[in-house]
Amino acid sequence: MKQNEIIMVAKMSFRNLGRHHVKTIITSLAIAISVALYIFLDAWILGMNIDSRRNIVVYEMGAAKIQTQAYFNKKDELPMYESFTDWRKVSDVLEQNGYISAPRFVFSGTMYSRTGSAPLVFNAVNPNKERKLLRYPDYIDAGSFIRPGERGIVIGFNAAEKLRVGIPQRPDTKEFETELLTAATNDEERQFIHSLYVPYNNTSKKKKAFATEETDSSQENRLVLRDDVTSDMIQRFWNLLSATGRMNVRISTTIDIKALPERIKTDKFNREIVPLFRKKDLELLNLVYEKDPLIDEYILTNAEDKTKQKVLSRLLEADYNGAVKHVNQLIDAVIVGVINSPNPKTNANIAYLPIDTLQTETGLMLNNHITELLIRSASANDSDLPGKSESAQAILSVLQNSSVSKRFNEKNNDTPTLQVYYWEEYAKDFLAVAAGDNISTKVMIFFLFLLSFLGIANTMLMAILQRTKEIGMLRALGMTEAQLMLNYILEAALIGLIGSSVGIIIGCLINIPMVNIGVDYSAVTDALDGDIGYRIASRFKSVWNISTIVASFFIATFLSGCMAILPTLRALRMPVTETLRFE
Repeated sequence: MKQNEIIMVAKMSFRNLGRHHVKTIITSLAIAISVALYIFLDAWILGMNIDSRRNIVVYEMGAAKIQTQAYFNKKDELPMYESFTDWRKVSDVLEQNGYISAPRFVFSGTMYSRTGSAPLVFNAVNPNKERKLLRYPDYIDAGSFIRPGERGIVIGFNAAEKLRVGIPQRPDTKEFETELLTAATNDEERQFIHSLYVPYNNTSKKKKAFATEETDSSQENRLVLRDDVTSDMIQRFWNLLSATGRMNVRISTTIDIKALPERIKTDKFNREIVPLFRKKDLELLNLVYEKDPLIDEYILTNAEDKTKQKVLSRLLEADYNGAVKHVNQLIDAVIVGVINSPNPKTNANIAYLPIDTLQTETGLMLNNHITELLIRSASANDSDLPGKSESAQAILSVLQNSSVSKRFNEKNNDTPTLQVYYWEEYAKDFLAVAAGDNISTKVMIFFLFLLSFLGIANTMLMAILQRTKEIGMLRALGMTEAQLMLNYILEAALIGLIGSSVGIIIGCLINIPMVNIGVDYSAVTDALDGDIGYRIASRFKSVWNISTIVASFFIATFLSGCMAILPTLRALRMPVTETLRFE
């Protein structure tokens, strides 16, 4: 087909848009809505994903962790006995190579306050190193962050609400009178406490979507902390409440210590222990245990520590319960602050306390052991996700070419083998949710586009049927089938082009406030106790996805043109004489 013929056909297609302007507008509008929704939802989901990933790294765990392989394999159980020591040497090597590191000892337990209890995950941390690596210490809602050497604890906002510690945001009148006002020692302090709260008036406040329903009577008997309360006023109120013992808590936990059983019954030894060892390893077992000739038991011998360690490691690998001793422990502490960060994970049932206070018998008898070492590049920007230099492979390469390389060698049998794990290994719950949402969004958008393009196909079919006689006349005048096919393909493609262009404009206009201002999700997260599947506690912003915007333009235009092929072929199969008589 010659160039002048193509130009002629293109002009004819353009004129057809004006001749049938009603159908053009309706069909273009359907495409525009689909494209605009696709751009909006894609930017929305992408924004939530990026914010969540950033919040995991910045507030939760850094770019990577160093743990023993045995700990990682059982990480959901928080096996404190799979800890390691000599972490300072590893930390020094990382610092020399441009990384920041922060040690942690993670354990679970139950925290008891004066009025309640809650199961929590406790992170024993080095406060100074933690501040350098993570940003949640900057989001202390009330009180202050923990200090080295002090038996203080900071807990998440949701945990504080359950335990009724800290400063309540919306106390009922009974709690206000019996627990808050009693902190005052004189009239001036009573007036000060009264000035912090105002009656909760449901009629004067716009009810948030997803907010939990409350009865009218409970609304009338509830107070709310004023929005204009200053940090100095909060700190003064905190000190008053702390003086009453409201912040005093007790932690009930279990210290897990890996150790070989001193005595094992013969039948139990033969039934549970022996099958765990291969024939060539039974010699090791016989060196560590010997049968008592007087009683029906196997007794631990005075074998070498290295031999005992090999037997113990085999029992632990096989999850033999008798290889771990459990010692109950109670730890008294004081709540010194409440966390309310952009990451709901740090605001949930989680607590942070100084690791140096848990080293002795009054703590967890740590003896400088930790369960993990968090890592981040010293030059990392909080707004950026970890780069190549922060990958597990890059960090491991640095460590394997240093003075601590032996600790990261799997052939080393003297101490537990350490390994570097990337943050994504610990964020599989979020990544699974994000992947599922991404697929469901794509499916929804696919059906939206499908409906739009079925509408285009229907529009083109009706248009071609109405113009069948016209097609016959054009063919009779010498217009080829290829020219007619191009004519209707171009007409449909132009409809798609107009619709996609309008859709892109609408989608971008909707996205401008979403990108610059964002959406406040606090009502949703409050109603769901902070867990919406994403690591977002309050506000998040959409993100411009230029590739999606450009792709939607070309895909919508291309598919629109394709929708004209079948109806046109149907009309072209009819003989010219029959099309001229078509009514």
